[in-house]
Amino acid sequence: MKAETPGIDLSIVVPCYNEAPHLAESTRALLEVLDQTHYAYEVLFVDDCSKDETRAIIMELCERHPRCRYVFHDHNRGRGGAFKTGFVNTTGRVTGFLDIDLEVGPHYIPALVNQIENHGADVASGYRQYLLRQTGALHRHVLSLAYQAMLKVFLDAGVRDTETGFKLFRRESAGPTVLGSECDGWFWDTEVMARSALANLKVVEVPVLFLRRFDKQSTVRLLPDIFRYLLELHRFRSKVGLSLINKSPIYWTGTGYDLCMRALYNGAYDETYCRVAEKIPDGASVVDVCCGTGGLYHHGLEGRVSSYLGLDFNGHFVMSARKRGIPARFFNILTDPIAEADYVVMCSSFYHVRAQAEAVLGKMRAAAKHAVIISEPVSNVSTALPGAVGKLAAALTNPGVGEYGERYDRMSFEAFARANGATEFHCEEGDRNAIAVFPGGRG
Repeated sequence: MKAETPGIDLSIVVPCYNEAPHLAESTRALLEVLDQTHYAYEVLFVDDCSKDETRAIIMELCERHPRCRYVFHDHNRGRGGAFKTGFVNTTGRVTGFLDIDLEVGPHYIPALVNQIENHGADVASGYRQYLLRQTGALHRHVLSLAYQAMLKVFLDAGVRDTETGFKLFRRESAGPTVLGSECDGWFWDTEVMARSALANLKVVEVPVLFLRRFDKQSTVRLLPDIFRYLLELHRFRSKVGLSLINKSPIYWTGTGYDLCMRALYNGAYDETYCRVAEKIPDGASVVDVCCGTGGLYHHGLEGRVSSYLGLDFNGHFVMSARKRGIPARFFNILTDPIAEADYVVMCSSFYHVRAQAEAVLGKMRAAAKHAVIISEPVSNVSTALPGAVGKLAAALTNPGVGEYGERYDRMSFEAFARANGATEFHCEEGDRNAIAVFPGGRG
């Protein structure tokens, strides 16, 4: 870090709940590490309504150490709530927290900061390494491993240790994710790491040694906490498009979606992307709204454009694209802002926002410097088949968000395009998709 830069380099938030037995000694160890660095730092204690002498100790510590401050909650919010309070009351370019029992020592702080400042990480966290003979509770260690295995199956965020009590964030890039994570309790740790992965933030895990304290009473209540975690996990999966319950099996996996679309398009699936890609010049920047598994990038833009960003509500698609090296992040088209680019594109998804079509188009045009390109299916199995069979086919295209019951045909999509200022409209006889081009709003 550059010491000459004005302001605070590093803010450490210390969430506290009944920490009196070890608080003073742990704080001394923490400050000893920070004082040996060149960081302009601050330490903020956030007490979450402790029932012991924690608040009195915090006030005494802050009187003796000018770089320490405190905020006291008037009601218990939980671990995530305490850190979010600390985040909004600090200013460090790098801001994070550690568990003040120091089962992971503060001497790892410089290594995590280095990952953010010098290696491009947006999030740096400690990946706990255990001495099995020292854990003190084998069943807890086994449960922790089982929980991480479950998260790999149900979230697959690419993070090995979501629950570590040692996380640092680049405020500029990760701040919206930190504050946008909704849970205030222990599940916040999992949520913020999963949201960071879905937001295409760079997450780096640094191995750290975990040494359990045997003089500290654990606040974990095993069975109630497991039940609460599972409930929060289910809710979170629904919020980020990972739930399998509310959408068609077609949308459960990226591979399954691609196979199904190739079958429905009778071999012309990749061609729909190529036709759009032909309208984008080399060296342009592109934002691909409702990008699916990144087919547009893979079949026409890779190596040609200056930058590409795929946006999609389906967390499975986002992670599938990311695994293939395609830049993608989680996105809700109705609530999230669209990043600016030369071209903003949407392929085969405009019917999902048909009720808000003009507003969504306006949002896309406001983000596009040169043009908005929409490729939309106008020959659909669900509309071609009669009665209940057609309705079943439509239901199989339910993505879990937006609309799916009413599709465009060529006439209705061309009418919409012409009424909203399209400069080009292309649909030859036999084409499954029509392409409309609209002028950008930033040109």
